[in-house]
Amino acid sequence: MADFLQTANGLIALITAFVGLVGTGISAYFAIRTLIKSRKDKTAQENWTFIMTIAKAAMSKAEESGKSGKAKKEMVVDAVKEGCTAAGIDIAPFLDQLLAFIDQSIAFANTIK
Repeated sequence: MADFLQTANGLIALITAFVGLVGTGISAYFAIRTLIKSRKDKTAQENWTFIMTIAKAAMSKAEESGKSGKAKKEMVVDAVKEGCTAAGIDIAPFLDQLLAFIDQSIAFANTIK
């Protein structure tokens, strides 16, 4: 009977340690996942800031070009695509956002004029 109690206590300690280890593993998994997600979000924000900087410079040059509105917009988009390619940034996830940014900038500039 004493042998059984020692074995049962050992088994209970082993199960408790295993449950603790699993809990720690799950917590570590979610912590790492959150860290990766926040890093991706930060990188996306940094990329967007870079894209806006390129777009602003390209819009300034496009205004000086004397081209029509549509041609200016195409010129800006092409310049941003080239800049992103050179920087190793995939522009595809930001393209709709870029087009909206350009349209907002144009609307703002037209309001001021």
